[in-house]
Parts: sequence; C-alpha cells; structure tokens
Amino acid sequence: PHGRPMITRELLRHLRNDLPMPVTIAALGTDGPPAKRSEGRYRFLCPHCREMLATVNPRNNLAHCFGCTKNLNNIDLLLTMGYDFKSAVSILTRMYDLHRARMPCAESSAASQE
Repeated sequence: PHGRPMITRELLRHLRNDLPMPVTIAALGTDGPPAKRSEGRYRFLCPHCREMLATVNPRNNLAHCFGCTKNLNNIDLLLTMGYDFKSAVSILTRMYDLHRARMPCAESSAASQE
C-alpha cells in the first residue's frame, strides 16, 4: 500500500457526510461543475443532465437534481466526472483532511471516541 489510506466504511462515511459538497465543488475549481448560491441554496450543474438544477441539501449533504431526479454524494460526483473509485477516494480524502485542518473547533464525534 504505497502510502494510500486504507479505504474503510468509516472513511467513506466521512467523505459522504462530513465533507460539505460546496467545499468539494469549490476545491475542484474549473475542473468541477459550475456552481452558485441562489435563494439560500447551493446549486450546481448536474453532471448527468447538464442542467443547473442540482441542489445540495445541507442536512444530509446530498445533492438532488430536480431535472433528471438523480441523487449525488461527493463520491458519486467525482465518479460521474470520470475519476475511478480509488482516485476519487484519494482526492476526497485530501480535501477532507484540509477541511478538517481549517475547522479546529469542529471536532467530529468520531475523533472524541478514539
């Protein structure tokens, strides 16, 4: 294992739930889908139907496209952009680590249980 993190269920849960999708999309920059905040919601271009109708629900960190009705999490988003699963997890893990480093007061409940 060449310094790659082991892919555990817990890691995947963190990448899906604890890395805000707007943070992921912003970190992707021009490689990511165009996005904007409107009417208090974070919207971005759906990678499936190419309409600006994918909206992130901040309560569950899932995006739902109101055009094609697909649901996306962070991992799904990168897979639809053409990344393979291991690359997607590796990229998202780096983003998650950076996000956690910027949020020193927001210790996750998992960290306090270790």
